[in-house]
Amino acid sequence: MIPHETMNSNSAKPPLAPVYDFWNFEACGSHYVRAKRGTPEFYEEYRQLRYNVEWHIPLLVPFAETKGKKVLELGCGNGADGVMFALAGADYAGVDLTNAAIEATRAHFDALGLKGRFQIENAESLSFADESFDFVYSHGVLHHTARPENAFAEIHRVLKTGGNALLMLYHKRSFNYYVRILGYMRARVLFRISSRIGRHAADRAGLAEGPANVRGNADNSVWQIHYENFLRHGWSYLSPKNFVHHATDGPECPVAHVYTASGLRDAFKQFRSIQFRTAHFPLRKYAFAKWAPLSVERWLASKMGWYLFVYLKK
Repeated sequence: MIPHETMNSNSAKPPLAPVYDFWNFEACGSHYVRAKRGTPEFYEEYRQLRYNVEWHIPLLVPFAETKGKKVLELGCGNGADGVMFALAGADYAGVDLTNAAIEATRAHFDALGLKGRFQIENAESLSFADESFDFVYSHGVLHHTARPENAFAEIHRVLKTGGNALLMLYHKRSFNYYVRILGYMRARVLFRISSRIGRHAADRAGLAEGPANVRGNADNSVWQIHYENFLRHGWSYLSPKNFVHHATDGPECPVAHVYTASGLRDAFKQFRSIQFRTAHFPLRKYAFAKWAPLSVERWLASKMGWYLFVYLKK
């Protein structure tokens, strides 16, 4: 295997400590893969799963255009997108807040014999010099940091003049936010709360300490965890500004911001240009719509998708 350069790490400090604790449990998406962890089959299955569900990534991310360029990925996860950059010929550096992601990405590169540099970093305060990279990429990460505006400023700082950045952030004006999260999911939690009327005090007294370490929203145990969160925090837990943090990647997720294009225009006003694309409306993953044409899913994703892709040029 080709050796990798591992650089000095920055420690995670409050208010990022809860973010670190949640995401360091395992690299993002690992719990969906059935193959033995760390094997070539594990990473092959992970990539297939990622690009089958998120088919928009190869279409919207210009991997091939990064050949010979210095690429920085903020939040490398299991290394799937990093591998795509490396296979395209990029000089790749992947950073993440958690050791779990760094080790998973390093193992993924090792499994394919690819070169890369990996480093534990806080995206809100990067250690790289000004204008170090030609391309900065982050998919589904920066909306989980405590102060994303600091990370946005850091992207501008480390990007070369004339360079490009591509970020995926959660989209507020989406079906997922208004219908699924604020509608369906809150209704399920309210049903759980109402089913325990008269027992809230006893349930509160019996709350267990420590996390359940549940990732995502597929497990039915999430509704009990939401109920326990309600017992700890009261009715304010169900307010949109609070509930969204715990409804995107699991009820124990500490931070999840959502954005509009108009709001991001102001946040990225220091860049020369900004463009947007929306994606991800996984209609066909549901049994009732698995035979729906891909064209229908694409149209829905373009109008009310959960992912807001932000294309920036410095």
